[in-house]
Amino acid sequence: MLGLIGLSAMALTLYVAAEAFALAHLRRDKESFATATTVLLVLGFLAHFAALEIGGRAIHSVPYRDLASSMSLFAWMIAASYGILLLRHRESSTGAFLIPLAIFFLAISLMTHPGTPMISDPKRSGSLFAMHVTLAIFGYAALTLAFVLAQLYLIQNQQLRRRKLGLLFSKLPALDVLSRLHRTSVITGVSALTVATILGLIWAKSHWGTYWDPKVLFTFLVIGIYLVTLFPGRAGGGKKNAILSIAGFCLLLFSYSIVNLFISHEHMFQ
Repeated sequence: MLGLIGLSAMALTLYVAAEAFALAHLRRDKESFATATTVLLVLGFLAHFAALEIGGRAIHSVPYRDLASSMSLFAWMIAASYGILLLRHRESSTGAFLIPLAIFFLAISLMTHPGTPMISDPKRSGSLFAMHVTLAIFGYAALTLAFVLAQLYLIQNQQLRRRKLGLLFSKLPALDVLSRLHRTSVITGVSALTVATILGLIWAKSHWGTYWDPKVLFTFLVIGIYLVTLFPGRAGGGKKNAILSIAGFCLLLFSYSIVNLFISHEHMFQ
């Protein structure tokens, strides 16, 4: 019976196969390639979930404590976020640019796996804390997709202005479709991150006796920036929203790295 490593490797193989068909679909617009991409992605997603389930049972918690586990969970959330985009918009041409994110982070997980699972900290346990962590990572994953989609929008917009499209970008959807995909990713990410923050505040008050931590401030700043991109009728339209979304993602990275490492006392990496 396959264990955590075996199932993770199987998921990675299926993701890579899905990416191969996604690239083939981008080059030659065949429905069979799009169908194969979706089927392989779903199979990889299920194998990946089984691996995470084994890892979670081993530590009796959401698998996030070490780098390998957190990267694996993040990769799975990226696949889930892309699945939401597929269900919502039925647009598969962006898969070739988004699936590699899941491949990249799952590969990091496999390369850095410690072999022995890190036992969950009893001070950071319980269903409320688990939901806080899970939704936060899901929010990060959705906003990562938004970051890539914003870049695709800007590149596509620039190439259209020059009237010179490359082989891959010529097969991307229209700018308004990319804008809708980006909007869905932002709504998904902001919603998940907002609920995660509220749950985290409730948990912090009951366990720390206070709501305050510098991480909270930066999270609200990130949410605020992304909310601006959702305002209807903004001057500048999609291009300014894409640039603002990229700025929001840079702040998100700062919050996840620098704030966690040097500023926050309660969210620091351990």
